[in-house]
Amino acid sequence: MAGDLAVQYAFATPAISGNTTIVAAQASQRIRVLQVCVITGGANNVKFQSNATTDLTGLFPLAQNGGFVLPHSDIGWFNTNIGESLTFNMSGSVSTAVQVVWCPYSF
Repeated sequence: MAGDLAVQYAFATPAISGNTTIVAAQASQRIRVLQVCVITGGANNVKFQSNATTDLTGLFPLAQNGGFVLPHSDIGWFNTNIGESLTFNMSGSVSTAVQVVWCPYSF
């Protein structure tokens, strides 16, 4: 499936608590996340959201210098709502690296 889609890459390095846009809203499409890597410099609770309002993942509690990887999935790990951005929410103001592989998805 992913081979037929316009696979793209995005990253951010937020250092403040709250929401950071990782991928801007795509008109009339969802953002399908195929792969993720997150590493945080300090204790932090993190999650992904659609448009900073709808949770797409549970809350991941991370220890200092902790993180996680969601390996590549052809069917994707989660989708935003149609026409909404992909945002990343953090509880702490610590330097955090977020990388995603994603594609626009219109179904």
